[in-house]
Amino acid sequence: MKSLFQILCILLLNEGVIQAQAIFMYPGDTNNDGVANHFDLLPIGLAYGMEGIPRPGATQQWSLQILEPAWPDALPVSGINKGFADSDGNGFIDSLDIDAIALNYDSVQNNAEPPPMPYPPKLTDTCFSCPKPDILITYSADTLIGASSGFDTLYAYVQLIYPPGVPQQFGALGIAFDLEYDYDPDKIIDSLTQVYADTLPDTRMYLIATSTKANLWRLPAPGRMGFAGAGRGNNAFFISDTLFTIKYIITDMIIRGAETFSLKIDNILMINNQEQVVCFGSIKQEPVAILSPAHEAPEAAPLLFLSPNPVKDRLRIETPGLAPGRADIFDTAGRLVMSASCAGQNPCYLDVSALRQGVWMARVKTRHGVAVQKFIRD
Repeated sequence: MKSLFQILCILLLNEGVIQAQAIFMYPGDTNNDGVANHFDLLPIGLAYGMEGIPRPGATQQWSLQILEPAWPDALPVSGINKGFADSDGNGFIDSLDIDAIALNYDSVQNNAEPPPMPYPPKLTDTCFSCPKPDILITYSADTLIGASSGFDTLYAYVQLIYPPGVPQQFGALGIAFDLEYDYDPDKIIDSLTQVYADTLPDTRMYLIATSTKANLWRLPAPGRMGFAGAGRGNNAFFISDTLFTIKYIITDMIIRGAETFSLKIDNILMINNQEQVVCFGSIKQEPVAILSPAHEAPEAAPLLFLSPNPVKDRLRIETPGLAPGRADIFDTAGRLVMSASCAGQNPCYLDVSALRQGVWMARVKTRHGVAVQKFIRD
């Protein structure tokens, strides 16, 4: 009898352990911090290509679902079960798992098991030997003046700047952050704001949420966006490169006086493929001056149009009403890398296929002065 009693106690104890180890998750909250957002792309990048046990009755809808049995592996530092990254529940972690993040963007929960907690506090290891990249923000124009058409276009280029020669193992698997810009519905038509991620190389995945495009009904407020980029199981960021380009449509009726336009980046999180935190350096940018149509534009500054922008091979240079003369191409450090004579051709075409991908500056001389414009080589 005593032996039977002991067996029953052991069975009950084992059942209690199994119940205590049960894992409950919400599709899209891959880091189990209680909210589905762009930061959830990072665990998908970490566990990319991993296979496990499909989730019973899996759905991408925002509902409590059980991992039974739980995946045998966890992320190396945070200890999050890799089954959380399998958002669609098919037993395989790939880019399709991003869909559940977009579907449930900004949804919140507090009853997952283990209980949700903020992600960065779970990251207790830092890569002190990894170089600190800077974030550089440049613009397609230094000054905007109300156009006669009533609209003007402004491109913002957000780059990650690494020192040269960084080995891939000392780079970052992914980066995520929040972004805010000076928003006023009388100045910016936010419904027309577009974001273009740098899709080369194609070893990267992206999740970008704006006020008009994340998915369905939960979206960031106007003037805000969320960005995340991650490699597919490997460090994808270790050289200087463009992360994304933002296209803004700015109205003619902007201000009565001069103001500036700038981007504000917060909550930057970079991790490597060991789930170690990678520190970043600084954020650098030169704000754009926006002038009221009541202000006179300098007569010596001719109009300059570059297209397409971004450009792949052939850059069209046009100075309306004036014949362009010499065209010089500079890098962002101000170094001259290319010169050509337009010989009075308007428009003038310049082969830029030899330039590396990134942001460049074109300076074009005319008889009425010099015009400078930024462009991006895609």
